[in-house]
Amino acid sequence: MSHFLEGGDVNPGFSCVITPVDGATVLSLSGELDIATAAECGRCLAEAIASTEPARVVVDMKGVEFCDSSGLSVLISASAGAEASGGVLVLCELHPRIRRVLTITGLSRRFRTYDTVAEAIAALPRPITS
Repeated sequence: MSHFLEGGDVNPGFSCVITPVDGATVLSLSGELDIATAAECGRCLAEAIASTEPARVVVDMKGVEFCDSSGLSVLISASAGAEASGGVLVLCELHPRIRRVLTITGLSRRFRTYDTVAEAIAALPRPITS
């Protein structure tokens, strides 16, 4: 069951869909990730991180062709938040421009990235059950 959040009048064209998949949360982003959409994206990321314990979040960026420093900042903050709670946040389906931005900024060392959602989910650490 997916949960759809849309920017609407504030950020037309930006949307995120949160879908639970195999004990993880897939956050599918669409639109430009920039100063106009960073706050909305941050809220989506926070909801995705809070949806599993510990956080196991895959950010599917297939629909994102542009990301500025505001967008990068919100992704870094979300990743740090997931890790602080003992979880993980990974990126997948990166547009070549986004992959290049991560490489140029050195963030390719910060984020684990995968080609597909399935690969990303398979690579996530499994939660420890007692």
